[in-house]
Amino acid sequence: MIAVEVTGISVSPPFQGYVVILKEKEGQQWLPIFIGAAEAHTISLLLQGMKYVRPLTYDMFNSIIEASSATVKKVEVTELKENTFYALIYLQTSKGEKRIDARPSDAIALALKTDSPVYVAPEIFKEAGMQGDIAQAEPISAEDRLEELEKKLKDAVESEEYEEAAKLRDRIRDLSEDPEAGESPAQRNEEN
Repeated sequence: MIAVEVTGISVSPPFQGYVVILKEKEGQQWLPIFIGAAEAHTISLLLQGMKYVRPLTYDMFNSIIEASSATVKKVEVTELKENTFYALIYLQTSKGEKRIDARPSDAIALALKTDSPVYVAPEIFKEAGMQGDIAQAEPISAEDRLEELEKKLKDAVESEEYEEAAKLRDRIRDLSEDPEAGESPAQRNEEN
């Protein structure tokens, strides 16, 4: 396995999607993994050292792990099948090491939360990795998130989806009032 660091979140212009950038610690390879907007926002906040007012899913998982006297040992991005990445979270428990199947975005968020190492299988770098310099990806700011939500609101109004527009308006208001609070888990799930 190849040790990597999470260098940032970037927007992929051709697809208007988000990617988390994993860079090889001892080399020049880097790996972009497409993730959802909510997951990108979460990882961006973790990279900036910010947190939501209320706990998010990775906070809850970390609390459960700690309450169980377990620790996160490492996270591995293990496979790439049909353009889908797969990951494992390795836990050290009183009964030995346990592996938990996870989406890479969730595993990476938990690794950042617990300051655990992240690794990528060499064959994934061979198949999907990039070589050379990368522009440092910038974390998603509250302003960028607001801009994204305002565009979605405009689209919802234009297509006469007024219920969705009302939900978006409320999320914009909440984020405008408290930029560090972000969205609640329920609001994030409504978007997906």
